[in-house]
Amino acid sequence: VDEVYPGGDPQVTVAPGPLGDVLEGKTRPGHFGGVLTVVAKLFGLVKPDVAVFGQKDYQQLALIRRMSADLCLGVDVVGAPTQREADGLALSSRNRYLSPEQREEATTLSRALYAAQHEATHGVEAALHAARAELRRAKGVDLDYLVVTDPALAELPAHPEPGTEARILVAARVGTTRLIDNMSLTIGASR
Repeated sequence: VDEVYPGGDPQVTVAPGPLGDVLEGKTRPGHFGGVLTVVAKLFGLVKPDVAVFGQKDYQQLALIRRMSADLCLGVDVVGAPTQREADGLALSSRNRYLSPEQREEATTLSRALYAAQHEATHGVEAALHAARAELRRAKGVDLDYLVVTDPALAELPAHPEPGTEARILVAARVGTTRLIDNMSLTIGASR
């Protein structure tokens, strides 16, 4: 704390811009401003050439990449693949709050994403339809959002070209536990 915040809370902070107000930012106002500020401070202290962040918190990864580029920090921000349990559930400290029944229901999130990944060869709507169909099968999953974006979390073109890279992101509550997950998609092309 003494090294990162020598004068107490910083008076100058990093604003995440519009991307910080959607998806997770809508649920957690101000969260990404704090994340970006501390990461910028760490980059300044450590001066890394490369920094690796997990893809599970994909919006955070996208914002850190954008910050590094926009502020010319010279850090190559790399996304590490999401680690998963044997049943497909993304590893998260929040998983410990799930009862055995809720944990089983929570695997619906990854099944929905895999279904979308499989159907993405038929387009964005087919991918979303497949994911929604899987999510409807779960009794205890309260969906917050399910979206397909470009890899930088911007809106995809109305008619993406075959082979367009995209990202599908989901957030839902299972019981009182809020979970997030995401996967890459290739729209309109077989994998």
